[in-house]
Amino acid sequence: MVYLETACHSNHKPSDEDYTWAVPFINAMHTGDWESFKGLLDLHPGSQTRFIDGNHLTFLHFAIVTGIDDFAKKLVELMSPGELQLTDRLRNTALVYVAESGTVETAEAILVKNSELLCIRDVFGLLPVVKASIHGNKDVVRYLYEKTPKDELNGQNGASFVSHLMLLDMYDLVLDLLQFYPALAIVVDDVGRNPLTTLATRPSAFPSGHRLGFWERTIVACFGIKLHDMKATHAEVFEVLKIISTQVSLLSRENLVRAKAYTAVTNASQFGIVEFVGELMKCNPYLQFGSDENLRGIFGLSIMHRQEKVFNLVHAMKNSRTSIDNSRDRFNNNLLHQAAFLMPYSQTYRISGVALQMQRELQWFKEVEKIVPHKYSKELNLNNETPQALFTKNHKDMLKEGEIWMKETSQACMVVATLIATVVFAAAFTVPGGNNSDTGAPVFIRSELFMVFIITDTISLFSSCSSMLMFLAILTSRYAEEDFLHSLPRKLILGLTTLFFSIATMMAAFCASLFIVLHERSAWLPILCTLLACVPVSLFAMLQFPLLVDMVYSTYGPSTFYKKNKGSQYH
Repeated sequence: MVYLETACHSNHKPSDEDYTWAVPFINAMHTGDWESFKGLLDLHPGSQTRFIDGNHLTFLHFAIVTGIDDFAKKLVELMSPGELQLTDRLRNTALVYVAESGTVETAEAILVKNSELLCIRDVFGLLPVVKASIHGNKDVVRYLYEKTPKDELNGQNGASFVSHLMLLDMYDLVLDLLQFYPALAIVVDDVGRNPLTTLATRPSAFPSGHRLGFWERTIVACFGIKLHDMKATHAEVFEVLKIISTQVSLLSRENLVRAKAYTAVTNASQFGIVEFVGELMKCNPYLQFGSDENLRGIFGLSIMHRQEKVFNLVHAMKNSRTSIDNSRDRFNNNLLHQAAFLMPYSQTYRISGVALQMQRELQWFKEVEKIVPHKYSKELNLNNETPQALFTKNHKDMLKEGEIWMKETSQACMVVATLIATVVFAAAFTVPGGNNSDTGAPVFIRSELFMVFIITDTISLFSSCSSMLMFLAILTSRYAEEDFLHSLPRKLILGLTTLFFSIATMMAAFCASLFIVLHERSAWLPILCTLLACVPVSLFAMLQFPLLVDMVYSTYGPSTFYKKNKGSQYH
């Protein structure tokens, strides 16, 4: 918010001018009273060009920054092209203020009278279109980009502009400008960033960065639905990546450092952007030797950040053995040590439940253990820790949380299984329609629906009892690290599966009994009740089935890790 400054002296110097004359104008602007404002302008000609505060804002600046667009457009009509070039203390014209927080309509009104404002830079040398991208004003960005001469963007301004466009996911404009000036891809701007390094931190721009949830994957698999905008964005990004990789392919090893290409590849490895890593390593082989400030290479970073796609990419390379042998970081951690570090939060939140997170950590450790020489498991880092000792220390809290999660889940499910077993057991002796008083046989014993009731009730009883036993086995487990790899997940899978069957068959038995009792009196009532009986089954499927599927896939599904021929593994 802009505040008017009142000076103690009135000698009309810029530093101590008395700005109280502008207060009536400001009040009229706040109340939206243009007639009063225009009347004041008529009484004080030229006031539209005077500064109204110590920052040298004019009424036009003030109207734009406070969002009074109607006043801003009317003021533009009153001002000459030269007056529109007035700047504040930081050399910001009115167009810069529009770029930061204004509208396309206001920008259009200004440029109709003076298009030279497009090329007037602020005190930091930034163009209005660049300021618009920095402040995320997308609509104004598009408008100003169409009007700004392209040669004005060939340099640091252009590099900064492209980087901010990437942050705004405006890849169509990125592609357009890089097609004019492809060298912008490696130009470093005034804050030490370039489009190359910026794209390396945008996993959402690539297919590998989109991880769909269970129901989203189901919809895509069943109906083949893809989001058109997402596919279009990916196509634009791949074209941008081709331009960038072409520029990188021309660089020497020394110039790769200046262009921050090594930094870009290591950042992309941490974010799991396998398309970026693969393309750049292919266009310039030197980049495979990149490392971060702790001397961790692409292979090690993919392990530490649990990026299996980048891990698989490097592991599949012909010289992967070199990457393994030269993998020690500044703290003498080998690849197995690096696998022993805790999974970063960016990967943790994607996995359902702490038990599955612990399982995933063990899978990573075991997988890296398979590909490194056997001696690595005995080596010590600078803290005199073996990989296994480091893993145990780092995962101590996760192990405890996993135990709590498994026990709480099992206890809750066991209560449900017990209730179901109690209900269906009682239902077996209080069959619908009752028993014949002479023979003791059920009245509807010859009915096919009665057989459906008996079978589903029996299955529900056996399933619920099996579920209870599985959850009891979980509660009495020892909860060692190794148990989270196979033993505990298998028990939970069996427990949840049998619990689901017990709920479904209990509802089926309930519906069969309704049809037996009510089919002669009312046809619609048992049908309605059957539909309602689907609700708890559907709720269970929606709430627990994704967890069950994730657990089955993680435990029994195909490995996400690349498998080499046995001849290529060594110990």
